[in-house]
Amino acid sequence: MEKKHKGTFTLRRLFPALNEEELIKIQESSSVIRLRRGQNLFIAGDSPRSIYGVANGCLKIVRESAEGESVITRVVRPGHIVGIREVFGEFKYSRTSVALKDSEVFSIDAQAVMNMISRSPAVSLQFMKIFCNELARLEKRIENDLYKPAKSRVASVIYELFTLFADDGQTTFEPPLNRRDIAELADVTPETVSRAIADLKNAGILETQGAVFHILDVDDLVNEAEDR
Repeated sequence: MEKKHKGTFTLRRLFPALNEEELIKIQESSSVIRLRRGQNLFIAGDSPRSIYGVANGCLKIVRESAEGESVITRVVRPGHIVGIREVFGEFKYSRTSVALKDSEVFSIDAQAVMNMISRSPAVSLQFMKIFCNELARLEKRIENDLYKPAKSRVASVIYELFTLFADDGQTTFEPPLNRRDIAELADVTPETVSRAIADLKNAGILETQGAVFHILDVDDLVNEAEDR
């Protein structure tokens, strides 16, 4: 795991409401961590020392099941932040963060953030917005579990993986996730994932070959994900 300094371009992407002076203050207490695929950013039980923003690549957040298996609860995309709840709540990480592919993550010193929040209303407001976005994401996931059909939830996960792992202009991709991982992200069983993929294939929306997905009709995949 390698650290290096980073300019304000990534910071502006993470904190769009802050002015240049505020971004520079955050930059002075920050560095970028380069993660190889499979490396941990933090581990369950660690004490938080930083707030992390994904600049490039993506992370998975996993928790240990009662049987000791890792269960994926979230995929963190570029421009999103993790660790904020633990820093503000002053408790240890309950989950582990792992790079799904080579990634760059902005590491912002927790104490520096707290100091800036105490002095700057703009910084406080920015973090309130981040909290609100996180709550909205959780509410949407709960609503999806309650009201959206299982096939739509699976289609939604496949579309998210397509946007993360397909190269620009390409419709074929191989996500570093198996069917069980997709099931965990969609809150369904692996058998339901297999049935949903079979339905999407029969509808001419996608094809698969082993772990490789080929999206035949992106618009139809989006429609399935939105249950239109």
